[in-house]
Amino acid sequence: MEGNEMGEIWTSRFSNPELQSGAYTVVGIVRYLPKYPLKYTLAGNIIDIAPPRWLFNEYDRKKFTEPYCRNLDKIGFPIINEQIRRYLGKGKDVVLCCYEDVRKQDEWCHRLVFAEWWARKTGEIIHELKDTSQIKGEKKSPKFEQVSLL
Repeated sequence: MEGNEMGEIWTSRFSNPELQSGAYTVVGIVRYLPKYPLKYTLAGNIIDIAPPRWLFNEYDRKKFTEPYCRNLDKIGFPIINEQIRRYLGKGKDVVLCCYEDVRKQDEWCHRLVFAEWWARKTGEIIHELKDTSQIKGEKKSPKFEQVSLL
């Protein structure tokens, strides 16, 4: 498959402040959209990329990956590709979003597994969008003031 001439595909979480820049077409890939207000426009949701309900409580990535990818294959690459390309056709990079903050140690989610599946199908790498916000639960590094001893 040739390169992505219309724009890049990224993944991220709904609460990434970078999405407020207006530079992206933001698309959910979840079963349930956020109930909290977003500070940007959500262009839609591709429920076919969301994990099936029966995989919701699988927290082991190795046990999750094969059945999730099998489900994507059952839906079919042509269908999923067409849904993503429709959003790319709006002229901006597309960001596929769910909830997890994968910057946290040992955190993962289906969007990362989807990106791996996509790379196997297309050769295209989907990167995680930059997120410079504070990680919840992570302490800010203390600010030290230099004091003169004289």
